[in-house]
Amino acid sequence: MAKWRIKEISDLTNVSVRMLHHYDKIGLLIPSMRTSNGYRWYSSLDLVKLQQIIALKFFGFSLSQIKTMLQQKLSIQDGLSAQQRMLQGQVESLRLALDALDIVLEKYKVSNSLDWKHLIELIERYRMAEEIKNTWAGKLNEPQQERYLEFMEKYPRELKDWASAIESINGMQLGSPEGPEGERVVKTFLEFSKALIKWEEKNKSQKLTQSAASDLLKMVKEFKAKGIPLSSEGSIWFAKALIVHRLRCWDQLHKDITKNMNADPEGEAGKKLAKKWRDLVAEHDIGDSKDFFFGTMLLIESARGKVELQNQITRPSVPMIESDTKLLHDPMALDWILKALKTH
Repeated sequence: MAKWRIKEISDLTNVSVRMLHHYDKIGLLIPSMRTSNGYRWYSSLDLVKLQQIIALKFFGFSLSQIKTMLQQKLSIQDGLSAQQRMLQGQVESLRLALDALDIVLEKYKVSNSLDWKHLIELIERYRMAEEIKNTWAGKLNEPQQERYLEFMEKYPRELKDWASAIESINGMQLGSPEGPEGERVVKTFLEFSKALIKWEEKNKSQKLTQSAASDLLKMVKEFKAKGIPLSSEGSIWFAKALIVHRLRCWDQLHKDITKNMNADPEGEAGKKLAKKWRDLVAEHDIGDSKDFFFGTMLLIESARGKVELQNQITRPSVPMIESDTKLLHDPMALDWILKALKTH
């Protein structure tokens, strides 16, 4: 059997004698043979084990981790896969840090001074980039994550509140969607949506290249499509809360119109309530084109009417609940608000 003294194994593997002594001391690599006068001799099996240690150390495992893996004969493949994931995260972190340094040094070349406030902002941005990795936004591609960070910097409260609401909804930690918690969640969502619309409009007003504009449009669509990453049960809960909120708003508007029936719809009261009406309409389409919104609504109503006519032969149509549509059953109130909308 081949065997090597400690100096020979050191020369063969480029591992220092001092390090080999340390491996022996901590029980990581104990020479198979030792003479009576204390000389260490390494076998071919020891060499194989040392090569494993060198490889695992190169991939970033600590000596204690390597010792555990070798002693318990853990799956090297599983260990390397786990280390691969960790190193990928480190690569991303280093890339972000390198990007930040590039920006700082570029600015330093121009001004010949360091702006510490700017450095703090870069660190904060780096911290936020780390945080989003564990959220739904971590699944977005790199350009989309960059847009997400821009939005996060501009509207941190709205984004944080809505993300917290999502967690509560998905965790079924809230009460009835028709109660106060449902109303609170819907208002949080509307604030988030309004912030998103403002951010979108601001970016549209800037001069963007065709590529950048296309990328921005994709990002906005991602927000609208994935900005509500609710579970199936959570989606039902939120849909109920949103419907109840909207019906309450329309009911309150009807009450406000009724209170002002003696006022001139072309006056200040009409102006105020016309705005309230339009705000409710805007809440329904949440930033989409109003032409698109009303067109789809008309299409849905036409299809529903066709089904109802066909079903009259076999069963009566399900009527709307009058208590939820009082405004539609009040012609005087409708006439009043129509005049106000035409005037203002």
